[in-house]
Amino acid sequence: MMFLLEKRLNLPILEYIGWVIWGFSIFFAFIPFFSFKRRGGVKKGKSYLHTTKIVTDGVYAIVRHPQYLGGMLFSISIALWNPEWLNIIFTSIIILLSYQWTYSEDKKLVAKFGKVYDIYKKKVPRLNPLLGLIKHFNRRND
Repeated sequence: MMFLLEKRLNLPILEYIGWVIWGFSIFFAFIPFFSFKRRGGVKKGKSYLHTTKIVTDGVYAIVRHPQYLGGMLFSISIALWNPEWLNIIFTSIIILLSYQWTYSEDKKLVAKFGKVYDIYKKKVPRLNPLLGLIKHFNRRND
């Protein structure tokens, strides 16, 4: 058991990269709370989950599921801070499950918003922020 839990790498660069990824995870995880409240047609006193319209600007112009991306990035940062086998295994599981959950989330949103959400899906990638930035800037230059 100690073999699985023993820290195999001692590379400070991994820890620094982990902190950078953690910063992005916080951004992607918490910005949607404010975006939904401000732009999602949420009635006063209701949770951000009660959106009545699609938010397509801000972080939602880059990725469709920023909160899932934030969770995935947070898991990656933990694995980089402490690269033990158990952390790497749990991070892999979290990434796979989160990716799968985005599929079911997209189905729910298509059912809720219809064709408008289908058009949005074609414009904005599910979880890839680099591709999302490229597409976003290409749309702005058109």
